[in-house]
Amino acid sequence: MITILMPIYNGIEFIETSVNSIINQTYKKWELIIGINGHKQNSEVYQTALKYQNKKINVLDLYNCKGKSNSLNEMIKYSSYNFIALLDVDDYWELTKLEEQEPYINKYDIVGTKCQYFGDSNIIPEIPVGDLKDYDFLKCNPIINSSCIIKKELCKWNSKVKYLNDYELWLRLWKQNKRFYNLNKILVKHRIHKQS
Repeated sequence: MITILMPIYNGIEFIETSVNSIINQTYKKWELIIGINGHKQNSEVYQTALKYQNKKINVLDLYNCKGKSNSLNEMIKYSSYNFIALLDVDDYWELTKLEEQEPYINKYDIVGTKCQYFGDSNIIPEIPVGDLKDYDFLKCNPIINSSCIIKKELCKWNSKVKYLNDYELWLRLWKQNKRFYNLNKILVKHRIHKQS
């Protein structure tokens, strides 16, 4: 079973596409936690997200949380399962994304995939694929944030890091010799726009 975390500050206008890409996954053993942060209590953004709440989708009003790292650390407390996937609200998954990653999640600590940009850009970023044990993480961030599945026990974001909080986590885990793997397949679409 996989818990999916979707923290939202900006980008609520994209929520239908991102949530539907989860609902329509061929792999059905998931729960979704949506966390609205940086807004006033019971905000319009929270009310918009609340429309998606059901037995598998939990929407949290994190009005006291500031920043993505604090929000993720709070959301992880509500997760039921031992594997955590991340999806930014302005991105979406291909329908077989979780199913294709599932065979690898017991062999590796972090499993990612390739992605393609869309919106203001349509490039495919170059990232290393396969087992990343010999890759130097100081060269660049090799894990697409919205593609990863990570063991829950490793999920601890540094609240002092305002930007690139995902890369900081990967660097920390790389230094601890955790095992990384990237599927050589585009299973995530990453939206490029003015707010991203």
